[in-house]
Amino acid sequence: MPVITYTMNHTLVLTVDGELNNDMVEEIRPIIDALIQKHTDVLVDISAVGFIDAAGIGSLIYLYKQLQNNGRRMRLICKQGQPRDLLSILHIDRTITCYSSIRDFLADLSAEKSVSELRSHVSLAI
Repeated sequence: MPVITYTMNHTLVLTVDGELNNDMVEEIRPIIDALIQKHTDVLVDISAVGFIDAAGIGSLIYLYKQLQNNGRRMRLICKQGQPRDLLSILHIDRTITCYSSIRDFLADLSAEKSVSELRSHVSLAI
């Protein structure tokens, strides 16, 4: 199966390889449902996906909405190419943060943590 899940910095990572089409969505549906039941944010790495269709887009939106309804976040890693172009055309990348690499995601996560720590120090001082 061209799907891997692991945890990194308190975030569940779902890595998909190949095409994110109807067949793949059917194959990974149980994994997506399991991710929704967890209590962490989710990073979906589709950087190795060369093609995404309506079923793939639908599965990403479904996962995003379910996580958001439970107070969690979903972000994407998506390199240049057809999947990123389609996410842009549909304006999905305006709602779901898309990174070019895991390195970019980790840098953003580190920056968020620094801002959060700074805010807690400021609020303690007040």
